[in-house]
Amino acid sequence: MGFPSANRQSGHHRLLCKATFALAVVAMAALNSGCIGSGVGMAVNVIGGVIDSADVKEKEKDLLGKPPSAADEMFGERLDTMRQQGGQRVWAIYDVKGLTNPLGKDSYVVEVTGGTIHSLSRVETTPDAKIDLPRVALIEEKVTGKPPAECQQELEQAPIVTVRSERTGQLRQLYDGRIIKVFKKPYYCILKYDANDLCEDVDFQKVGASTRDDPYGDE
Repeated sequence: MGFPSANRQSGHHRLLCKATFALAVVAMAALNSGCIGSGVGMAVNVIGGVIDSADVKEKEKDLLGKPPSAADEMFGERLDTMRQQGGQRVWAIYDVKGLTNPLGKDSYVVEVTGGTIHSLSRVETTPDAKIDLPRVALIEEKVTGKPPAECQQELEQAPIVTVRSERTGQLRQLYDGRIIKVFKKPYYCILKYDANDLCEDVDFQKVGASTRDDPYGDE
């Protein structure tokens, strides 16, 4: 398997630039009109998906199979490092800088296995506020103040993975947050725990693009 040609690399870069410009135009139009309708929201999602895919495609060639220091060099300081509980995998989290992350909700997730980078993903936190925030409120009523085992009972499913933050030392569990299971792209419901391993916060996270089907799931 050879390396991508210069033409292919520049092609990904041009696509990323064009999609970023289109996203900026759509966003400005929505702001100037004073409303963001479903049509504009759909356009933003479509363009955002193109940006995410082109961005990951452009960067994966310089990261996959490399040591974690390659991601540190590319993305800068880590926001956090998540370590799998009961396993060996590690996920390094980085901020997405620049015009392609205007709302500051995107981050890169770099999965490290056996000392080398195994996957690269671009994810978005609270991707759809209209849907996610009401769901957060409902789930928080069930799980707030409860330990992981009771949260699992309340959600009636096992977590995809349980991790612990190096920055805070606190536990997080990622569950399948898809409303319609036929959609294959991962959509996580994340339960965050306090220093006593009691649930204190809930959020959702969408995978915009990844070199793996499920960056937190098993192979």
